[in-house]
Amino acid sequence: MRFGTTRSQIYDAQKTARAKWDATADDWDDGVRREHGEQVVEELDRAVSDTLRAIDQLATLFIQVRQECEYSNY
Repeated sequence: MRFGTTRSQIYDAQKTARAKWDATADDWDDGVRREHGEQVVEELDRAVSDTLRAIDQLATLFIQVRQECEYSNY
């Protein structure tokens, strides 16, 4: 199982979403935006970052399992 492509897509989507959100600051800068940023955007950004870390950990575990299975067959 390969995680690289999916991880890259999620990471790219996170970067794109962050850039678009940051761009809204030029036209929308009030308490509602700040509250939405704190309650929705930052929480989602943290969740995506946590997911990316989990994907990295799973990828590492799958590599270890694959290596152990390959070496145990000899």
